[in-house]
Amino acid sequence: MSKDDIDSDSSSNNEAPATQKDSPQLHLHPRQLLWRPVCADLSQLPTYQYWGDHPKLFALISAGATPEDRLLNCTRWFISTLYGSYSSRSTAAGMEKPYNPILGEQFFAQWTGDEETGDTILKAEQVSHHPPIMGFHLENKKAGVILEGHCGQKSRFAMPAGIDVYQTGHAILTVPKFNETYLITLPSLNIRGIVTGRPTVELAGSTYIISSAGQLATIEYSTKGYFSGERNRYRATLKPVDSNTPYYTAQGVWSGVSYFTNGSSQGLEKKLFFDAKADMSAPLEVKPQSEMAPLESHRLWAVVTKAINEKDYRTASKEKSRIEEAQRVLARARKEKGGTQAHALQIFTLVDEDADKTGKAFQKLRERS
Repeated sequence: MSKDDIDSDSSSNNEAPATQKDSPQLHLHPRQLLWRPVCADLSQLPTYQYWGDHPKLFALISAGATPEDRLLNCTRWFISTLYGSYSSRSTAAGMEKPYNPILGEQFFAQWTGDEETGDTILKAEQVSHHPPIMGFHLENKKAGVILEGHCGQKSRFAMPAGIDVYQTGHAILTVPKFNETYLITLPSLNIRGIVTGRPTVELAGSTYIISSAGQLATIEYSTKGYFSGERNRYRATLKPVDSNTPYYTAQGVWSGVSYFTNGSSQGLEKKLFFDAKADMSAPLEVKPQSEMAPLESHRLWAVVTKAINEKDYRTASKEKSRIEEAQRVLARARKEKGGTQAHALQIFTLVDEDADKTGKAFQKLRERS
């Protein structure tokens, strides 16, 4: 498959694997269109900070002595990302649809850790505009844990008065010390309350974390019924891929408290797994806006953000149109020169999935799942 086949300035049904420049590789499959749920963020790209909300839990993944313990640590960290990613962004303030990031838009952040944990860094970039796909890279070098992934979304209306969002893409977590990789799938979203102006987000279906060491975590999400039930419940079972007997089971509320047991959950002593309200997210650090590059989210949309905050919607609309028109001009010029969307990227580059290390790992993990 040629580079022109897998990336262009028009919608494509082909896959587009990509890698961060000068870093481990990332794969992108820009098949689906993005639907952006109502949230407080003006640009979607900075929301990938939630992968790093709990940098100590991220670093602890590599501290597990066995493959089973490392999967438990990975599952706990993954559950810790859900509150910031979904629950904390539900809002009752307005129904305006946020704008989409532009091609090549960037976001950088860091969490400064202590001597034991080390620093965690995040890099994110809008790697495709048609369809919208975002790539991200989270890494703690001291702990030896690396996460790379991409995400797009497609949606459909759901009765009554809701939207179901299916997240496309995946993440690959690597622990080089143990030569282990983990394939992480992304949850589906049920968004309700749009008509009333009080939207809520619940996770639905199942997600999976499968390791190259032959361990599997299956996470099942339960949504609240119309007349009964509790929001944001989940149950995770951890077991070998070739066995039906779990060695750990975790369950509870991903936006609240959950517990885990050794083996199945029946009749065994419960231990705290994660408390989303007590274990607050760590503050992230970003550069001052004056030191940001032109394509970094906070600088790129600064005038629009200021105008919206001041309720100057005419200025906001005018500036937003100016940014979008500039992108159309660049796209036309790129097309005339025979270029593709890939030529606009600065953090990630396209790769041949069959030829790169992470791509091969993804294929092996997918075959085992």
